[in-house]
Amino acid sequence: MSHDELTCRVDEGGVPVLVLDGPLTVRTASRAEEALRKLLLDRGSLLVDVHDLDPVVPSLLVLFASSLAGAGGWPAARLVLVAPRERLTAALRRSGIQREVGVAEDREQALALLSCRPARVRRSTELPETVLAVRFARALVREACREWELPAGTPARAELVADELVANAVLHGGGRRTLLLTLDGAGLRVGARDEGPGVPDPDTATGQGLHVIAELADGWGTSRHVVGKTVWALLRTQ
Repeated sequence: MSHDELTCRVDEGGVPVLVLDGPLTVRTASRAEEALRKLLLDRGSLLVDVHDLDPVVPSLLVLFASSLAGAGGWPAARLVLVAPRERLTAALRRSGIQREVGVAEDREQALALLSCRPARVRRSTELPETVLAVRFARALVREACREWELPAGTPARAELVADELVANAVLHGGGRRTLLLTLDGAGLRVGARDEGPGVPDPDTATGQGLHVIAELADGWGTSRHVVGKTVWALLRTQ
């Protein structure tokens, strides 16, 4: 095997094991991500043997968390990394990914971790490019709130917030629109990402929905990206 080649091998069993062997680089990351997403969508639960994975570009380790979120996140999709060496363990700790993806010393421990909800769970779903996106987003929020067992009152608020955020993204954003849901110790964060320029302003006619969001949520804001932005709202669950 070439020193710059990443191999992906699947060991079948009760829970499939994806074995990643080689360097994680900009060139090889897409192959690993493709294998992760396919297996998570097909099988739901997945162990990833990373004993011989070399994190040449540590920032690319985010692909484990993003792949998990793109496949629906816990409990629909479950992912545990198995047997990382010291260098990889340190890189995972620095990245904070262990809040979303379990890390185990061996396969026995990994199987046990599959049943444990991570400290932070995420879902990301691309939305239709029409007004149907609003209805779709509300259904996704309703399902997530049910599966994550959120307290009474939160699901209804979350649906209304998603309604406003996604409607604004469809009407005033651009490019692809994505619904982002994150649950952690701070609460439930509902976000709508689009690829359009500019940021919404509550003092303009196009930003009136933000007043509704401000009334419903415990906080809201806008995060800029290289392309586009995410408008989000936080709903405390405790």
